[in-house]
Amino acid sequence: MFRRFYPAEMAESSYSIDYESLYEQGYRGIIYDIDNTLVEHGADANEQVIELFRRLCKIGFRICLLSNNKAPRVRRFYRGAKIKGVKLHYIFDAHKPSTKNYRKAMLVMRTTKKNTLFVGDQLFTDVYGANRAGIKSFLVKPINKKEEIQIVFKRRLERIVLHVYRKERMEHLKQSNIVLIGFMGCGKSTIGHRLAEKYNFSFVDTDLLIEQKAGCTISELFATKGEKYFRDMETDILWELVRKSKRQIIATGGGMPVREENQKLLRKLGVVVFLNLTPETVLKRLEGDTTRPLLQKATKEQEVRHLLTERKFVYQMTAHKTVRVDDKSVEEVVKEIADSI
Repeated sequence: MFRRFYPAEMAESSYSIDYESLYEQGYRGIIYDIDNTLVEHGADANEQVIELFRRLCKIGFRICLLSNNKAPRVRRFYRGAKIKGVKLHYIFDAHKPSTKNYRKAMLVMRTTKKNTLFVGDQLFTDVYGANRAGIKSFLVKPINKKEEIQIVFKRRLERIVLHVYRKERMEHLKQSNIVLIGFMGCGKSTIGHRLAEKYNFSFVDTDLLIEQKAGCTISELFATKGEKYFRDMETDILWELVRKSKRQIIATGGGMPVREENQKLLRKLGVVVFLNLTPETVLKRLEGDTTRPLLQKATKEQEVRHLLTERKFVYQMTAHKTVRVDDKSVEEVVKEIADSI
């Protein structure tokens, strides 16, 4: 009954969403509600809005404002937010959750259901309309708690739906696992331990399982048996986890998703989260690290950039969710993962 109102994802605000990762996943257009999504109810576009739109334009997104408000309010906001170079459109009196103007927004942005996102703060208009239109929906927290009386009444009903939504999501998660993938240095172990504490799951590191099984370190295994032997052990470990693992946070080796068989096993194992980061962050975090077998070359910077470029597409293709970790604390990343699953 309630599932038609469920958002695809939830976020703290419109300004905390990882738009760079979404663009890398193929999204090209964003439809925004205005009031309590981008600004307080009735407020004009501010510097935060303008800076967000500049950022989105630089990434490559097209933007459309979709509001149930009348023309004067929406045009006023549009004029304040419209800056040179930003591909911005608007639709007023949208009659959300009717799907007509969601489709019109995609038409003016020249996007499709598959590459369009919707961001709004209300379930029964914003999210429900996006779901009906077949668009990925983000529910964000309202900016201002003080709202009109009819919206206050809707919020009470929303709380019931969101309570059921979170309960269902947690019950599903309890029967599965969270699998962390990503390049070396992205923080899979640190973030994995913290997630395990949060959900009361056990923590598993596939590299440690391999070391226990082989009776030596990964570096020694590479040196004595070679990379193929190590990759075969990774696949064997994955099969074991698929057969018996439940309620675990699983941190994987950086190269595990490269093998096609492993990609299928990882997705079968649970919710796969790609911890995305830049080459600069990798180099900074791995400075002085001599334990990584694949980074023992003199040209470490070139090797990092080459490997990360080579693997990034595979990570994105394998993952259910992507979270960027550059310049974020462990707690911020954990919260973002929790909100997204």
